[in-house]
Amino acid sequence: MPEGKEVPEFYSDQFEIVGGPYGVTINFKKTPPEPRMGAPEVVSRTRMSWEHTKSMVYVMWRYVRKVEQESGVSYPVPMKVLSEQSIGREDWDSFWKSSPLF
Repeated sequence: MPEGKEVPEFYSDQFEIVGGPYGVTINFKKTPPEPRMGAPEVVSRTRMSWEHTKSMVYVMWRYVRKVEQESGVSYPVPMKVLSEQSIGREDWDSFWKSSPLF
């Protein structure tokens, strides 16, 4: 990237994933400041292959586990959030405990 060119930064507190046989699209969204202001705004859209998606998910999982392990701090996700994404507590716990870090 040329020197002096700024990289855009975005804040997101929601996401949506859609995919087809050839790839995945992740829409990162931002909740409006007040509910009556409408639907969440898409702030960034990322398209990638399934292979890239799977490797990214793995690297992110490994990084979160490493940070939690090294800092001794856990970042719990409330059950309400898991329920809204149709994630059962057993599935969630199994995913995070699925294998050793290294």
